[in-house]
Amino acid sequence: MGRIAEALKRAEQERRAAAAKPVATEGGGAPIVDVPSGLVEALDGPEGFATDDETKPVELVEGLSEALVPYYERSSLIAEQYRSLRTRLLSQNPQCEHRVLAITSAVPKEGKSVTTLNLGAIFAEVRHLKVLVVDGDFRRSSLAKMLNQPEGPGLADALGGRASFDEIVRDTPIPNLRFMPAGSTKGRSAAELLASAATRTVFKRVHNEYHYIFVDTPPATTVTDVGIIGQMCSGVIMVVRLNRTHEAAGKRAVRLLQSNNIRIIGALIVGRETSAAQYGYGYGYGHHYDWYYNYYYNQSDQNG
Repeated sequence: MGRIAEALKRAEQERRAAAAKPVATEGGGAPIVDVPSGLVEALDGPEGFATDDETKPVELVEGLSEALVPYYERSSLIAEQYRSLRTRLLSQNPQCEHRVLAITSAVPKEGKSVTTLNLGAIFAEVRHLKVLVVDGDFRRSSLAKMLNQPEGPGLADALGGRASFDEIVRDTPIPNLRFMPAGSTKGRSAAELLASAATRTVFKRVHNEYHYIFVDTPPATTVTDVGIIGQMCSGVIMVVRLNRTHEAAGKRAVRLLQSNNIRIIGALIVGRETSAAQYGYGYGYGHHYDWYYNYYYNQSDQNG
């Protein structure tokens, strides 16, 4: 498994080290632990991208999650490092082909949902790109709440024949970013809905109509959903959390994806940082497991 095995081993070492020593907490909240400094690498963003004026005041949206750093903190180092991730993904697609990317993890609470939304938001800055975020986690959907979206029909409803494609795609408070909620399965199993012919029809349409589509999926080791969704995607990005993800669970997730012939684009190494008595997430992304970098944002709710 190459560099992803190295990443999983590092995550396991960090988890064991954190468990073996006391860690500080902020106001009785989640533990604060270090992110290895060797993972941090600031990269320059691409030139010529049309983005919002970074000096323009940001309108606060009630209910819109503060985890959306590209929206609330556009000029921050955090946002710049998200742009570095965007640059890397775009550089791997020189022909500007449409891409459907699934975001998964080995186990729950690894940060995949937050990752999905921030990827969508940072790609939406590029005005000539049409960007869509899809909540493909029918069991633990969280993106609608984070985007301050009302309840209504979504992907599951379209797959069940209860809603049309146009009815389930919504605008968001983030310019140029559209959203497809999970919807309701109405008692049917997620696997049954995803295995239907309607699924390929929906994914074919989003692939045709949008340049980049980011799909939040359930953890790879808990259900078979990502194995089905991944077949219709350009690739899968796996989130691995330092101090939490067991190496064995991470390797099992990789094997499950590989057994379904799903392309694993890379691994996001998720950790913690200890500056300014606050806590957040740090990510490192590896394309073919041969490079990493980190970015941080302040967010106490570990979504996804």
